[in-house]
Amino acid sequence: MIKRIYIEITNQCNLRCSFCDFHHREIKEMNLDEFEIILKEIQPITSFIYLHVQGEPFCHSQWDKILNLCENYNMKVHIVTNGLLLPETLSYSCIRKVSISIHSIDEHNYDTKLYMNRIYQFIKNNHSKYYIDLRFWVIDRLKEKSKFCLDYLKKEFEFEITKKKQSYRIYENTFVSFASSFEWPDTANNEVKQGTCKGAKNMLAILSDGQVTICCLDNHGSIHLGNIFETSLKQILASSYYQSIINGFNENKCIAQLCQKCTYRNRFR
Repeated sequence: MIKRIYIEITNQCNLRCSFCDFHHREIKEMNLDEFEIILKEIQPITSFIYLHVQGEPFCHSQWDKILNLCENYNMKVHIVTNGLLLPETLSYSCIRKVSISIHSIDEHNYDTKLYMNRIYQFIKNNHSKYYIDLRFWVIDRLKEKSKFCLDYLKKEFEFEITKKKQSYRIYENTFVSFASSFEWPDTANNEVKQGTCKGAKNMLAILSDGQVTICCLDNHGSIHLGNIFETSLKQILASSYYQSIINGFNENKCIAQLCQKCTYRNRFR
């Protein structure tokens, strides 16, 4: 059963971070008509959506109207953002969670204190409306700017241990989480045909040009199931290729070549 769908409303970003795999696709943002077509197609399947595959959601020139459409179709929206373009107040009933990639601060020259002041104000203005997750990626240790951000939060809030590993509650509906980085699928990786994944079974991704793929890590659209602007999602999910991928995962086999080169699925062992 598909639990969530990643919709890349734009593949443009205001940063170019080393941890985010660079795509070579034409820069494109979905127009409102295209986005509404997708909402109509996915509505019978799931109401849980993310507004990215790659790209910064707030780079979309009409992100406010995108969220209005989400409300009209009763979607539950998870926004993942680097926080630089985050408005101080974000009041939409469709938003379920906002995740802010604090570790992106290490990749740009923006004033770190001003950045955290902005995040602090966002928390204060919006904590009662939806969940807020402040994300840190830890490799060996936090980089200098990330450490400043963490120290800032420790001065302003009390950290309370939660049941979830590496997650701390700091305010109403507001959490700080730590996670290890991951590698994007790479054709240079060793080929491993055995394994399973939640891709295709629990999630789908739709790129800004309408390409449908099985996973949010397929940022190049290598596993091309079809284009939602040309073929209905119902037909795409009934295709022999999609079904073969599902059946393969159920039998601990990776059918798609990109899956055979992906190490992220090792987390599901």
